[in-house]
Amino acid sequence: MICTLREFLASIEPEHSYRLFRYTDEAFKRRKCYSRIVLKKKSGGIRILQAPEPKLKRLQRKLLPYLSHASISPCAAAYVEGRTLLDHARYHAGAKIVVKLDIEDFFDSITFPKVFHAVDEALKRSPLVEPTGEISWFIAEACTLDHRLPQGAPTSPMLSNMIFFPLDCIISSYCSERRIRYTRYSDDMIFSGDFQPSGLIRFIRKLLRKNGFILNEDKIVIAGQGRQQKITGVVVNRRPQAERKYRREIRQDLYYIGKYGLEDHLERKGIFQSGNEEVDRSATIVKELQSLIGKIVFVLQIDPGNEEFKEYKELSVSLLNQIPLIWNGSQRIERL
Repeated sequence: MICTLREFLASIEPEHSYRLFRYTDEAFKRRKCYSRIVLKKKSGGIRILQAPEPKLKRLQRKLLPYLSHASISPCAAAYVEGRTLLDHARYHAGAKIVVKLDIEDFFDSITFPKVFHAVDEALKRSPLVEPTGEISWFIAEACTLDHRLPQGAPTSPMLSNMIFFPLDCIISSYCSERRIRYTRYSDDMIFSGDFQPSGLIRFIRKLLRKNGFILNEDKIVIAGQGRQQKITGVVVNRRPQAERKYRREIRQDLYYIGKYGLEDHLERKGIFQSGNEEVDRSATIVKELQSLIGKIVFVLQIDPGNEEFKEYKELSVSLLNQIPLIWNGSQRIERL
């Protein structure tokens, strides 16, 4: 069993363990260790990721086994092996009312003290180390940036679930007493049942504020059975299924492929840019068809018995199999 910080660092990088201390220097991490990535959200706005450089990312991945014995609530549906987005949605299917609450700036609200405490608790349960404040301090430093949890690091998802565990327990207890179902998918909190939402929302708002989080007031959604009850892209009013608009777009693509042919349909959609070489057009056709198959598979993952989309899958795979493998320079583009 590892008992000291020196032994811990040597177990991670035996030859140059002293170099790992640079990842506890905030100025060094800001300057050398992270790249800022800006992503556009489908709903509008942007999401900022802080992606660690390869050496730091490798270190963070090596730290994950030391955290694997941490307590994670059964209400946490994201970032947990064996728990899926569909399980998260299916749990709320057919409810009289669904309430969706969002935690504003979730990862950025998780500060170094919270990370340190969660790591320290996890190490107490680990058979790999004798927990010491020094080891907990090093792990927390290596997994934070500017004393906050960076969205983009491989350790951040697990740490976020570890840190939110006490709140998940409080919320779960509150909901159980009132026969409300509760799950959380990262920063999205879902509640369903037959209840008055106002009291629940007040409780969650107060609890979050007390623990350093903020309820996003602009993203509160209350959906009765007369409205579309959508959870992480899955409609759950009666049974889980992909959104009607999502399914309609797939049907539309396949209709026009049948009417005009695959390449002409993509031309009409403006997929091709003028002046592209034929090999690039062919590669684009393959990728677009693979994307369409991926969308169909998503529908079938949610609703495996959907005969209509089973036929769509067979048709799309058949189209793909009619296209020969394409070589683009030295890069081979596979059909499937």
